Amino acid sequence: MNTTATLFDVGEIIVGPRRASAAVTPTVTDEEVTGVAGAALWGPLLDRLNVVDVADRRGLRPIGPGGYSGGECYRALVEVLLAGGDFLSDRSLLDGATQRLRGAHRLPSHTTLWRFCAGADLGRAQKAAAINRTMLERAWAMGAGPTGGLVTIDPDATLVDTYGPGKEGSTFTYRGETGLSPLIGVCGETGDVLAVRARGGNAHPGRALGGFIRECAAAIPAAVRETSNLWVRVDSAGYQHQVFAAADALGAVFTVSAPNKSTVRAAVMALAANPHTVWRAALNAEAGRGSQIAETTVDFGGRLKSTRRTLRLIVRRQPTAAGDQLSFDDLDGWRFHAVATNLPALFAPAEMVEAHHRRRGGIPEDTIRQLKEDFGLDHAPLQNFFGNWLWWRTAALAHNVAGWLRRLALPREFRRCRGKRLRLAFFNVAARVVTHARQLWLRLPRSHAWADAFIEALTRIRRLPAYA
Repeated sequence: MNTTATLFDVGEIIVGPRRASAAVTPTVTDEEVTGVAGAALWGPLLDRLNVVDVADRRGLRPIGPGGYSGGECYRALVEVLLAGGDFLSDRSLLDGATQRLRGAHRLPSHTTLWRFCAGADLGRAQKAAAINRTMLERAWAMGAGPTGGLVTIDPDATLVDTYGPGKEGSTFTYRGETGLSPLIGVCGETGDVLAVRARGGNAHPGRALGGFIRECAAAIPAAVRETSNLWVRVDSAGYQHQVFAAADALGAVFTVSAPNKSTVRAAVMALAANPHTVWRAALNAEAGRGSQIAETTVDFGGRLKSTRRTLRLIVRRQPTAAGDQLSFDDLDGWRFHAVATNLPALFAPAEMVEAHHRRRGGIPEDTIRQLKEDFGLDHAPLQNFFGNWLWWRTAALAHNVAGWLRRLALPREFRRCRGKRLRLAFFNVAARVVTHARQLWLRLPRSHAWADAFIEALTRIRRLPAYA
């Protein structure tokens, strides 16, 4: 018996395990194999969107003779994040045989990508935002945009923990941890990221929210804006005059989760105590829980007379169950939630407005989760504040490209799947890269469950228009 001696006795040692794995003999081969066959899918889509030329026309990065342009660096970062990378050093995912799938696109080194991000200023971060807006416009023109004549803007703040000293803007958050607090604007119908704004960790969730809503609206293509109604959907941090004024200026409907303020609480309690109040069944999932809807009005008071207004207040009461944590606002076995809106009752009944507002906990929240878990927005890899902002905008574009691939080319069951499942099925797939008859071939294994869908997806992508 040939075994390594143990440091101490923990039981009987036998000749070999009773159930053994296959006896594999590893060898090194000259065959070129990529572990990221998905580069053959997202590459043609990025080519048709023409992200490199758009970035270069914007002057994303000044270069000298023989250097890498801003478009080449930006595209490479997007591809690193699509391949599952979390750090700049993960550009190695695109090296080797995978680089052959990228064709004529050069792959900058890790050092070049670091300089591209670390040297970013406000101008470079804003140019990246303009590039993302152009990509969104082109993708929606291809058919990846919302349908139905309604576009919903869902702005929200999230916390990104930071590690290591000296990261600009990193301060203690309300959770007692150091981090940053970016704003993320999402299209509620498609999950596309409309805008990203970097902020310090101690920023209030509602700070500068009105300006950010206008930034999100500016990202919506003009052709879509002209034929669609705009809806702004915000949590209780948006219960402020600047949000209402921004929605009014855009000609948009807004719904805002009403906070537990004295005026709101008094209006809700008066509605609940009134025996003549008519309660109607809530829609969708809340109907099964026995929730009911009624409405009243609430006066929003500002310091200035021009900021005062009367809002429609839609109240949902939900029956409490045994074991629920009690609240001081519970009344007669009911828990109350309120939504303030400027949408008149003539245009939409209360239960429809409340149901639409409740959907902000679906696609928008899932988008932020995917950004943080699957596309690198869970950390700030650079010390430079604007470098991290540029990184997050790259993450937003990578997330959007993955969504456009889902809607334009992949099977419907992958429309809202986790990033991990998307990579296991289409992106991080091992395949041979072969040159035969002067053509580049990608040989997928027949045992791969989604091999035929991969080929069909590539066929659909190649049918899309290509932009100059």
